[in-house]
Amino acid sequence: MAGSMHGALVQGRAQGMQVSARLDGSTSPESPSACLAVDITIDPGLHVYGHPIPEGFIPLSIDVVAPLTGWRVGTPVFPPPTPHQMEGFDEVLFIYEGDLSVAIPLTFTAGVDATVLEVKVRYQACSDQGCFMPQTVELSLPVRS
Repeated sequence: MAGSMHGALVQGRAQGMQVSARLDGSTSPESPSACLAVDITIDPGLHVYGHPIPEGFIPLSIDVVAPLTGWRVGTPVFPPPTPHQMEGFDEVLFIYEGDLSVAIPLTFTAGVDATVLEVKVRYQACSDQGCFMPQTVELSLPVRS
Protein backbone atom coordinates (compact mmCIF):
# COMPACT_ATOMS: atom_id res chain seq x y z
CA MET A 1 0.00 0.00 0.00
CA ALA A 2 1.53 3.34 -1.05
CA GLY A 3 1.17 6.53 0.94
CA SER A 4 2.77 8.45 3.76
CA MET A 5 4.55 6.49 6.43
CA HIS A 6 4.48 7.65 10.01
CA GLY A 7 5.71 6.05 13.16
CA ALA A 8 4.74 7.07 16.63
CA LEU A 9 7.29 8.97 18.66
CA VAL A 10 8.90 6.49 21.05
CA GLN A 11 11.23 7.34 23.92
CA GLY A 12 13.63 5.53 26.18
CA ARG A 13 16.17 6.35 28.84
CA ALA A 14 19.25 4.79 30.37
CA GLN A 15 22.01 6.11 32.58
CA GLY A 16 23.08 9.55 31.33
CA MET A 17 20.95 9.67 28.18
CA GLN A 18 17.42 10.03 26.83
CA VAL A 19 16.57 8.85 23.30
CA SER A 20 13.54 9.40 21.09
CA ALA A 21 12.87 8.09 17.59
CA ARG A 22 10.30 8.77 14.88
CA LEU A 23 9.84 7.83 11.25
CA ASP A 24 8.80 10.08 8.40
CA GLY A 25 8.62 9.28 4.74
CA SER A 26 6.74 7.94 1.79
CA THR A 27 6.03 4.44 0.55
CA SER A 28 4.98 5.53 -2.93
CA PRO A 29 6.71 3.89 -5.92
CA GLU A 30 8.01 7.34 -6.96
CA SER A 31 9.73 7.91 -3.61
CA PRO A 32 10.24 4.60 -1.77
CA SER A 33 12.23 5.99 1.13
CA ALA A 34 11.96 7.37 4.63
CA CYS A 35 14.15 8.79 7.34
CA LEU A 36 14.39 7.44 10.84
CA ALA A 37 15.18 10.40 13.10
CA VAL A 38 16.86 9.56 16.39
CA ASP A 39 17.14 12.46 18.85
CA ILE A 40 19.52 12.10 21.77
CA THR A 41 19.88 14.18 24.92
CA ILE A 42 22.99 13.57 27.00
CA ASP A 43 22.72 14.60 30.64
CA PRO A 44 24.61 17.79 31.66
CA GLY A 45 28.21 17.15 32.71
CA LEU A 46 28.42 13.95 30.66
CA HIS A 47 29.63 13.10 27.17
CA VAL A 48 29.66 10.06 24.87
CA TYR A 49 32.34 9.21 22.34
CA GLY A 50 32.19 9.59 18.57
CA HIS A 51 34.62 8.58 15.81
CA PRO A 52 37.53 8.34 15.46
CA ILE A 53 38.02 6.62 18.78
CA PRO A 54 40.99 4.86 20.40
CA GLU A 55 40.81 1.14 21.02
CA GLY A 56 39.08 0.25 24.27
CA PHE A 57 36.57 3.12 24.15
CA ILE A 58 32.92 2.58 23.24
CA PRO A 59 31.52 5.01 20.66
CA LEU A 60 27.90 6.03 20.23
CA SER A 61 26.26 3.63 17.76
CA ILE A 62 22.76 3.03 16.46
CA ASP A 63 21.55 -0.26 15.00
CA VAL A 64 18.17 -0.67 13.33
CA VAL A 65 16.63 -4.10 12.90
CA ALA A 66 13.91 -4.06 10.25
CA PRO A 67 11.74 -6.93 9.01
CA LEU A 68 13.64 -9.34 6.77
CA THR A 69 11.80 -8.40 3.61
CA GLY A 70 10.85 -5.06 2.13
CA TRP A 71 13.37 -2.84 3.96
CA ARG A 72 16.96 -1.72 3.47
CA VAL A 73 18.54 0.24 6.33
CA GLY A 74 21.16 2.83 5.37
CA THR A 75 24.15 4.06 7.32
CA PRO A 76 23.37 6.44 10.21
CA VAL A 77 24.36 10.06 9.55
CA PHE A 78 25.83 11.50 12.75
CA PRO A 79 26.73 15.16 13.22
CA PRO A 80 30.45 15.79 13.57
CA PRO A 81 31.71 15.22 17.12
CA THR A 82 33.60 17.89 19.05
CA PRO A 83 37.35 17.46 19.69
CA HIS A 84 38.03 17.24 23.43
CA GLN A 85 41.34 17.10 25.28
CA MET A 86 40.99 15.23 28.55
CA GLU A 87 43.53 15.64 31.31
CA GLY A 88 45.87 12.65 31.42
CA PHE A 89 45.36 11.71 27.74
CA ASP A 90 47.90 12.51 25.04
CA GLU A 91 45.42 12.24 22.21
CA VAL A 92 42.36 14.30 21.40
CA LEU A 93 39.08 12.43 21.88
CA PHE A 94 35.94 13.17 19.86
CA ILE A 95 32.77 13.54 21.91
CA TYR A 96 29.10 14.45 21.85
CA GLU A 97 27.47 16.53 24.59
CA GLY A 98 23.97 17.94 25.03
CA ASP A 99 21.49 17.34 22.19
CA LEU A 100 22.12 15.71 18.83
CA SER A 101 20.07 14.26 16.01
CA VAL A 102 20.98 11.28 13.86
CA ALA A 103 19.28 10.51 10.54
CA ILE A 104 19.07 6.94 9.24
CA PRO A 105 17.88 6.51 5.65
CA LEU A 106 15.47 3.66 4.91
CA THR A 107 14.57 2.31 1.49
CA PHE A 108 11.59 0.10 0.79
CA THR A 109 12.23 -2.72 -1.64
CA ALA A 110 8.69 -4.12 -1.50
CA GLY A 111 5.25 -3.15 -0.24
CA VAL A 112 5.26 -2.14 3.41
CA ASP A 113 2.51 -3.15 5.79
CA ALA A 114 2.29 -2.42 9.50
CA THR A 115 5.45 -3.56 11.25
CA VAL A 116 7.90 -2.70 14.02
CA LEU A 117 11.45 -1.37 13.75
CA GLU A 118 13.81 -2.23 16.58
CA VAL A 119 16.25 0.60 17.35
CA LYS A 120 19.26 0.01 19.62
CA VAL A 121 21.40 2.93 20.78
CA ARG A 122 24.66 1.82 22.41
CA TYR A 123 27.01 4.17 24.25
CA GLN A 124 29.14 4.75 27.30
CA ALA A 125 28.45 7.98 29.19
CA CYS A 126 31.46 9.60 30.84
CA SER A 127 32.44 12.70 32.75
CA ASP A 128 35.98 14.06 32.94
CA GLN A 129 36.37 12.05 36.16
CA GLY A 130 35.24 8.62 34.94
CA CYS A 131 32.78 6.52 32.96
CA PHE A 132 29.64 4.53 33.64
CA MET A 133 29.24 0.97 32.39
CA PRO A 134 28.21 0.72 28.71
CA GLN A 135 24.45 1.05 28.18
CA THR A 136 21.92 0.24 25.45
CA VAL A 137 18.59 2.01 24.97
CA GLU A 138 16.20 -0.25 23.05
CA LEU A 139 13.14 1.18 21.31
CA SER A 140 10.35 -0.60 19.42
CA LEU A 141 8.97 1.75 16.81
CA PRO A 142 5.58 0.74 15.39
CA VAL A 143 5.26 1.68 11.71
CA ARG A 144 2.15 1.83 9.56
CA SER A 145 1.72 2.86 5.96
